[in-house]
Formats: sequence, C-alpha cells, structure tokens
Amino acid sequence: MTFDFADIINSISVFQLATFTLYLWIKAWNPFYNKVLIAFFVSQALGILAWMLSKYAPHITATELLITADLLWAPTLYLYADALTKKRKSPFLFAIPHTLPFLLLLPYTILSGLILLPKVPIGIIVNLQVILYSAAGVVTLIRYSQMVRQNYSDDQNRIRIWVTVVLLGYIVACFLPVAAVSLGVNPLTQKLAIETIAFAPFLIFFNILFYSAIANPVVIHAAPDNTRYQGSALSAAQAKEYAQTLSELMEKNQYFLEPELSLGKLSVETGISGKYLSQIINQQLQKSFYDYVNGLRIQHACLLLSTQESKTIQEIMYQSGFNSKTAFNTAFKKHKGITPSLFKNKMREKGSDS
Repeated sequence: MTFDFADIINSISVFQLATFTLYLWIKAWNPFYNKVLIAFFVSQALGILAWMLSKYAPHITATELLITADLLWAPTLYLYADALTKKRKSPFLFAIPHTLPFLLLLPYTILSGLILLPKVPIGIIVNLQVILYSAAGVVTLIRYSQMVRQNYSDDQNRIRIWVTVVLLGYIVACFLPVAAVSLGVNPLTQKLAIETIAFAPFLIFFNILFYSAIANPVVIHAAPDNTRYQGSALSAAQAKEYAQTLSELMEKNQYFLEPELSLGKLSVETGISGKYLSQIINQQLQKSFYDYVNGLRIQHACLLLSTQESKTIQEIMYQSGFNSKTAFNTAFKKHKGITPSLFKNKMREKGSDS
C-alpha cells in the first residue's frame, strides 16, 4: 500500500476540516447558517475519507456508508448561502427536502450490506446535485445582490461578497477536474495529476473559506441583539434623543429616497456616528438598517399610490427610492402583506366607494 501525493492532500484536508468544525462548534454554534456550514465541513471530510478508503478497502461496509455523505455536499452549501441571504421562519423544515437523498440512501446502504440490493449510482446523483445546486445558488446570489444594491448596509454588502466567494470558489473547485480532462489530462494514464487537480483546489478553498470567515464577524460571530452593543458609551437617554433626531431628519429630508443610501451615507447626513446609528436602529427601532429604510420607502410608495393614480407603479417605484422591480415587490409584500398593484386597486376601489 503506497501513500501518494493525493492522499497527503486529502489527509491535510480532513484534519483541517475537523479543526474548522470543532472551532465553529465551540465558538459560533447558534446561528442556523453556522450549523449548515458545520454540516458542509463534516460531509466533505466524510466524503474524502470514503474516497481514501475506497482505494485501499473498497468492499468494507464503512466505505459504502461514508460515500453517502457525498449527497450532502452541494445541498448543504446551497442551504448555507440561502440561510445567509434569507430569514426563514422554519429553516430546518426548509432544509429537510434537500437532505432527502442522503436520508433515504443511508438506510438503503445499511440494508444492502445485509441483503443483495441493486447499486445506486451515487456518483451520478452527486454530479447532478453539484450542477443543479450551483445554479440555484447563483440565482439566490443574483437576487440577493440585486436587493442589496438598491439599499444596502455595510453588513449586508459584506454578506453579498462573502456568499459570492463561497459559491464561486466551490464551483471552480468542482469543475477544475472537468476542465483538466477537456484540456487533455488523461484520467487513466495521468491518474496522480487528475487526483491532485481534483483535491488540491478543495484544500485551498477550505482554507480560504475558514480563515476568511474568522476575520468576517458578520457571517460567523453574529452576536445576539442584547449583547451586540455591550460596552457602548451611548446612554439610554442619548439613544432616545438620537432616535428622535433620526426620525425627524428622515421625515424632513427624506434621505431614504436615495437609491444608494448606506449606513455610512446616512451617518454623514445626520451627523450621528455610524456605530451609534446602527445601535439606535437595532435597539431603539428594533429593525435592521435595511428594513428600516425599506419601511420608510414603502410608506412613501403607499402615499403616492393613494394620491397619484395617474402614475404607474414603476414610476412610483423609482420615486420611492427603489430601482429594481423585484426589490420593490419583495419589500412591499413584506411590509404590507400584498403586492403594489393589489394595494393600488384597493385604494382605487376605496376612492370610488366614497
């Protein structure tokens, strides 16, 4: 039995994935997206172990069981991106259908070790998952990016960049072996080369993913609201005063109508430091910067829809600080529970009744 270069790369990957998992488990277990990231790391480690065992002990039951972890690779990465970009009421319920192939195949594999059952082409299923979930992840990223560009806070913009790095890094790592084969690397005669191309990018990806995450508190060290501003010099009286000032200035100057409004820009306009501005929006108003600004925009849009019937919804959308129909409809439905067109029709019917 020879231990080749690909085995060395994979051994390092498994060790680091175990270290990353332990770190997240201890330091930042609570957010759902970190639970999904842990599941991604664990499934990657188990999949790599399965590949190594398949070289030296392909027929033992443990190898077959570990291979089923491959079915969690693409779904968990997609769920991680989804959890970072969307606030779902029941994220665990949303995740269950995506893990069904693994949940169904695991007992099937155990049973096949006891009785003779047809082999399931796990490799083909995993490849299809990578393609489909990569596409779904890119769509999620595009929609989130469109929404953030309309009205972003620093945190949300960093999340957008982070999700881009995660998804594109994984896609590149997955498809490099395919590119290598298409460029002439023969999997049979150049086995070591194709294995190195297949596994080395993942080792690099795992390191970039984890060490960047440690340095990015927005996506890893999300603190609960009640502890986020511990140590702040802002007193309760000052916070109330700043909140009142913010509300008055927003009503008077309507900064929210600026499509590219950010926390930094609003800080300059109001004269309130960005740190304190974030604190009063989160604690005093019980909202994120994004929801706070969008709420004011939707209030303005409702006023225009009620009083300016001759204007189209698209015109009102632009006049309310949005420059994307998708972002406008999403925000409107979130804050009002209905679409802009339905709201406009209701206002029209109300006006005709009176």
